[in-house]
Amino acid sequence: MSKTLAVVLAVGIGGGAGVAAYAYLKKPERAACVRIADLCGEKNGTKEDLDQCVEEVEQWRKVAGDEPVDKGIQCVDEAKSCGEAMGCVAGAGMKGFQNVVDDFFKGLGKGLGGSK
Repeated sequence: MSKTLAVVLAVGIGGGAGVAAYAYLKKPERAACVRIADLCGEKNGTKEDLDQCVEEVEQWRKVAGDEPVDKGIQCVDEAKSCGEAMGCVAGAGMKGFQNVVDDFFKGLGKGLGGSK
């Protein structure tokens, strides 16, 4: 999660409403990355930074599941400040990590010959 948070903090995209509108129409992960960059005042990011942010969110979705990522994206969309958006990212990360740990213990139990 720390890598994702670092990417999200570093990401940004210049441009105006046209870029933001495109991002919102394209995919929610992209919109969240643009929203965080906007709220946090990042204006020097590149398209590659944005693409990397989106890839990190998509990877986190594969690891943590849809629920924490979707809730995090919704939270970021509704955030009114950079701090609030960072709280959304941290909360989604913690919830996703909780899911990973729960799955780990399920697998451990199965591996030890417990319930299936």
